[in-house]
Amino acid sequence: MVTKVYSVQSESFAPFGLKRSHLKKSLLPFHPEHQIPNLIASDINLDSWKVQSEYSQSSEDLGAMHRTVKSFLRTLKFSVGCFRYYFNRNYDPVIALCSQIKVQEFQFTKCLGNSWNNTDSRGHTVPRRFFSCKDLLKSEQENWKVTSARYMDTAERIKKKLEVMYNKYTFGMSSPVIRFGDSVYFEENGCIFRSKAGVDEGSVETLLSTEDLGFHDAIIQRIRISPDQRYMATSIKSSNSEESSCIVTKLEKLPMVEYIIPNVFSFEWATNDVLFYTSQKNLVCHKVFLATFANRKHAEIVYTEQDPRFFVDIYCTKDRRFLTINSNSKTSSEVWLVDCSDPFNSPILVQQRTKGVIYHVEHRNDELYVLTTYGEPAEYKLMKTPVGSYGMENWQLVYTLQEKTKLIDLEMFRDHCVMFLKRYGHLYLNVISLVSHSVQSIKLPAWACAFESEPHPEYNASTCYFQLTSPVQPPKRFAYTLAENHLVEQEAPITINCHTVRLEAKSKDEIFVPITVFYNTNSKELHRKPLLVHVYGAYGIDLNMSFKAENLMLIEDGWILAYCHVRGGGELGLSWHKDGCMHNKLKGLHDLKACIMLLHELGFSQPKYTALTSSSAGGVLAGALCNADPYLIRAIVLQAPFLDVLNTMLDTDLPLTIEEQEEWGNPLADEKYMECIKSYCPYHNIKPQAYPSVLITAYENDQRIPLIGLLRYVHKLRKAERDHARSMNKKGNLIPNIILNVQAGGSHCAPLWEDSLNEVTSHLAFLYKEFGLERE
Repeated sequence: MVTKVYSVQSESFAPFGLKRSHLKKSLLPFHPEHQIPNLIASDINLDSWKVQSEYSQSSEDLGAMHRTVKSFLRTLKFSVGCFRYYFNRNYDPVIALCSQIKVQEFQFTKCLGNSWNNTDSRGHTVPRRFFSCKDLLKSEQENWKVTSARYMDTAERIKKKLEVMYNKYTFGMSSPVIRFGDSVYFEENGCIFRSKAGVDEGSVETLLSTEDLGFHDAIIQRIRISPDQRYMATSIKSSNSEESSCIVTKLEKLPMVEYIIPNVFSFEWATNDVLFYTSQKNLVCHKVFLATFANRKHAEIVYTEQDPRFFVDIYCTKDRRFLTINSNSKTSSEVWLVDCSDPFNSPILVQQRTKGVIYHVEHRNDELYVLTTYGEPAEYKLMKTPVGSYGMENWQLVYTLQEKTKLIDLEMFRDHCVMFLKRYGHLYLNVISLVSHSVQSIKLPAWACAFESEPHPEYNASTCYFQLTSPVQPPKRFAYTLAENHLVEQEAPITINCHTVRLEAKSKDEIFVPITVFYNTNSKELHRKPLLVHVYGAYGIDLNMSFKAENLMLIEDGWILAYCHVRGGGELGLSWHKDGCMHNKLKGLHDLKACIMLLHELGFSQPKYTALTSSSAGGVLAGALCNADPYLIRAIVLQAPFLDVLNTMLDTDLPLTIEEQEEWGNPLADEKYMECIKSYCPYHNIKPQAYPSVLITAYENDQRIPLIGLLRYVHKLRKAERDHARSMNKKGNLIPNIILNVQAGGSHCAPLWEDSLNEVTSHLAFLYKEFGLERE
């Protein structure tokens, strides 16, 4: 998944002496249908908004919580008018976290507040004739209360240690700021601030406060500033929905919120007062709107996608010459251009969608630069074509990625293109001169496992800033100067007693699968140490290798951490994903088994001390391994896992089923896919046998993972275990714990910081108990 996501870490601005200013608030909702007679309200889905006249007051405790949210989870999306590539829209629930928005001050329950009994989410499409979902849910919640009490003492000890880790390794992280013209914008504690570059800190002004607007505990996702800096568009999101709202603020002497537009996914300023945005409902994003905010305020539809497999987003080119409308499926894409000098003209198609061809465009010096899979080999290439000669027959090759290389990110500058790459577990910068077409390849430090980009809104910038991180290393800032071809490490990594090993396991078809292993350098007798295995393997998305403070606690306690980069993920490029999706999905399962077996053969733990963890679509491989080879692991921890693949892919009324046929296959149209999915689907392959202990965390308002499927899975798994125990007719056999923790509210984007901390604590307490490890 190649995205430009800008994480803003927490930093205390107390020395600035900042105080929140009261913002003017407009009592008028944005109703563009009043100005466009042929545009009906249902097309825009704008509700009435009411703003209280009283301002919400925050406490120091609440402020501390906000800071902890951003430091602990590192999930704030913050960018200003920057170019982004969006290759896939599937969220990693560990990364894409957000905070609760309370709805008392705004009547927006239709667009953000979801009730479990009313939602059109995946968890509520299976008819109740199977059994009462409501009764099962209540039973599981009661069961969790009883079960979690057994872990209380262990959980309290772990939680205290985790809080120390978070304070030590996250609160000190620096916060990147964004320079836009002569101004600097930054976010802190639910507020957006602006100051003049190089001016005394006391001149900082508050542009927006989510709490003053009544959005308590809201997380700011995205910021876009108009070219003349008169308007600011900001999106916010709650934990109970995946749909965001866009707040449009007029940046005068006293900033004034003019409009709030619900159900917005992406947005960009084409001119000083013309905003393009996409509307998202029920995980579907098919429409693009144009809205004006100067003299005659109105909105109109400018693009509608008809194919349900496609998802639409918009971005501006780095030089702000064009706004791009990007319609992407998992296997093809199509881009339309809007000339920002005349945004009311109809969009122009660059290249009609072609099966198997993905492309995205940038602009420089009257040429389009096209990042595409077109041509051989089937990896990403950088090509170019003159403006006006858009068809792929005119595309000229500039640069081709090596095979088995993952393109993580791409950043355009005036005369350079910077590619962030991963090749066989190592990270690289490839800097392409757009003048001479020469390429500089810089290998980054061996400890680094993941990039975290920083915003570069200035087209003429001469330095590229980014951060490197690993599961056991907090993000550290680096700078690369384009003209001097010089890499500067601005912060040294922390020193920890941890050793990193990169291995390769031979899978069933003799393909070598990468594994990254971390363990304490002081550990002895590694075969007796507990092992926590991570896996994902879907959508071409890399296994999450970003920093988590709890990993340091595990390393300190002697745990071994292993990350298995199986097929279906994207770690070795596009072919790695293709070789593990649809009819090849079983290859990911074979890869996972080979990885765990190699770890044990090399003396990294043994089955009775091995745990497996995953989330979302990674639950398919984890659940399949439990059915096929349960003897390899002792316990499994899953977060919002996808476990009932077949029933989900048979139900085309669910919001993502048609779109995801390109990942799992279409069992309704092809019997081969029906049989293939049946062969690995975790739910359909449960049988009476000895299973590992299982802890599943789910969310009531999760639109992506059917809650009914998880309830049925746990019910069936417990029955299979009971049947196995009766058939063995032996006393004293180890009975596994099968536990489901359904969080009230919440969505696939995960919960508030405090709830997340409790979840991590419960996961670790479960594992420590299962392995007989009592943490003092």
